[in-house]
Amino acid sequence: MSEPKLGQAKIRGKKSAGTRRGECSLTYMRSTRERTCAHILCLAAAVLAASIALAAEPFRVLEPSGGASNPVVLLVPGCSGFVTRNGINHYDERASELQAAGYFVVFVDYLTRRRLTNCAGGRDVSHAEVAADILEAAAWIKGQARVASDKIFVIGWSFGGGGVLAALSSMPSGPSLLAKAAMYYPDCRRALPWSSTSISALMLMGTKDEVALPALCDRVIKGMPNSSRAVLYPNARHGFDMRGLPDRAEFGRLGYNAEAAKASWTTVLEFLR
Repeated sequence: MSEPKLGQAKIRGKKSAGTRRGECSLTYMRSTRERTCAHILCLAAAVLAASIALAAEPFRVLEPSGGASNPVVLLVPGCSGFVTRNGINHYDERASELQAAGYFVVFVDYLTRRRLTNCAGGRDVSHAEVAADILEAAAWIKGQARVASDKIFVIGWSFGGGGVLAALSSMPSGPSLLAKAAMYYPDCRRALPWSSTSISALMLMGTKDEVALPALCDRVIKGMPNSSRAVLYPNARHGFDMRGLPDRAEFGRLGYNAEAAKASWTTVLEFLR
């Protein structure tokens, strides 16, 4: 009787060993799954954190190196947005220069935030909406570290320049979010003078502009404070400072003018100082 018991015991012993090996395999598999799950969760958390960070910064910003208190320039593009023309991105070039000169640079991309590629002449986005984005950007950057809150400036081009004019005229009297505003060939349709005398403005226009007619800005120019001025460049067309344009484009309505581009940018840099 003892042999069968021993045999049975041996068989049971083999089963126990197999079971233990199985348990070890299951434990290893569980451990591997847990590590994989933990890795996936970590990746998901990192993606979520990045998304939250992007959501917390609604505008693209270039920061200057050093300095405890730096001025800011908001860039507001024309109707086509921050586009590259013939391999040249005019806005990126200007932004890099300003950053190197010690400015924070904020890109007010009123098109992308509305999932647009073009302003469609104002049909898809209005000057008032662009103005709201400008003032939102100014209020947001004002609260950031290392920012000189009394030196928030803006440069607008074409339709973006019209948005700048709308922002200036919509601001209430009293301390202003914006200290200085420069506008290249602004769209002055329905533009009104602004009431705040603490804002200095600079308008840069071309005598041959057939897109944003300088004459439409006369009402605004006459109502500007004494610290503001308008400059007309001879033989300059719409987009005269855009190096990515040929001398004449689109039936002569747009065109780069190297002399006017250089002179106007020098004037802008002096104005912002």
